[in-house]
Amino acid sequence: MGQALDKLAIIAGQGSLPETLAKNAREQGHDVIIFTVSGQADAAFAGFDAIDIPLGAIGRTRELLVEAGCTRMVMAGKIRRPSLAQLKPDAAAVKILARAVGRGDDALLRAIAGYFADAGIETVAPDSVMPRATMPKGLLAGKLDPALRADIDLGLAVLNSLGEHDVGQSIIIQDRRVIAVEAAEGTDAMMVRSQALLDRTGPAAIFVKCRKSGQDDRLDVPVVGVETLRNAAAAGIAVLALQADGVMLAAAPETICERAAKLKLTVVGV
Repeated sequence: MGQALDKLAIIAGQGSLPETLAKNAREQGHDVIIFTVSGQADAAFAGFDAIDIPLGAIGRTRELLVEAGCTRMVMAGKIRRPSLAQLKPDAAAVKILARAVGRGDDALLRAIAGYFADAGIETVAPDSVMPRATMPKGLLAGKLDPALRADIDLGLAVLNSLGEHDVGQSIIIQDRRVIAVEAAEGTDAMMVRSQALLDRTGPAAIFVKCRKSGQDDRLDVPVVGVETLRNAAAAGIAVLALQADGVMLAAAPETICERAAKLKLTVVGV
């Protein structure tokens, strides 16, 4: 490995993606330090320096990044949204929340990124340190019935329209019907509640996921991993249609392909 490129902070939420990002960034020559969000991050981060931070301590977190000499940061992993009482925002967080109130998650994340930029810390997209991790174009696993293309197009059209209102990255379609749209509960919970709504004897149910229209590519990047595949299969979903070069894969494409095959799922980049 060559000379370290810079000091990269990874703000880590739930799931395996933050640790995978950390390993990839280190392999590329980045000096990596992990900031695990208290009560959220659940990866091991073996071999990495890790500092635990409360979700609402935005000001203190920026101070820690500056003290550590971080010049860039990436936010990765799911965050379970707490109540305001549980959040316990510090003074900086209160100001940011006030500026973003009523404007949706994207506006809040942009405000946070701007706050860190004021201290010379650039927020970068997760796929900038994991270039192979974006969904490729075309069929990755399984077979796709051409008749299902109309359902995929419907899902993409609905998501494109909703994205303008900062709503949802995912939707479930079956036989031209919208079964479920991802809201505040997140992808996994949406799949769980869709189980009772799907017709197991009907046409294939399709999960469509893409970036919201107008979304900042650095923030809240849509991610699909092995857990997503398991949840889809359990819910009765047969096809996952993912935006090519838009959805990140939390595991290598080969791993996603292998797991999808075992679960008898079709995965396609659209």
